[in-house]
Amino acid sequence: MLSFLPRLRPPRCLPFSTSALRRNETTKPMIDMLNQEADKNPQGAFLQEGTRAKQRVHEYRAIRPGSFIRPNDLTLESLKHSERRLPRRSALPPATRDARAQDVFHRLAIDPLKLSMHPSVLKEYMTEMAMIYPRRITGLTMKSQRRIAKAIRRAKMMGVIPILSRPR
Repeated sequence: MLSFLPRLRPPRCLPFSTSALRRNETTKPMIDMLNQEADKNPQGAFLQEGTRAKQRVHEYRAIRPGSFIRPNDLTLESLKHSERRLPRRSALPPATRDARAQDVFHRLAIDPLKLSMHPSVLKEYMTEMAMIYPRRITGLTMKSQRRIAKAIRRAKMMGVIPILSRPR
């Protein structure tokens, strides 16, 4: 009845299989090698036999069936447990009160947009690759940061400062 549909072919097997059975067969020699290295480890030499087995379990990460293995994963350094890194706290821009205190444009009542023809002032707010520094680095108020960014973009379009590098 469904003869008009093409026959479905089974998927082609790739030369490198990622099945769990094959990986289990190949990881046994590696686990034996890691256990031998743990025996050679000078840190584990002074421990008793019962505690050395526990340490061996905790010292190296396990290679789980079904997980992908990269060539770097087979080195002893990558298999050792590393200290968990705590996530870095995100750098926040200064509070409004602090920004007003250190913002030169706000204190002197200067409009940063009028400085678009002065590359010596604008270069202090640009990286080496002519990207505008974020507010958390410049410490400006929100209004001044927007205005200085607009002044930099205008100066780039007018050709006062280079587009891809910081002015000298």
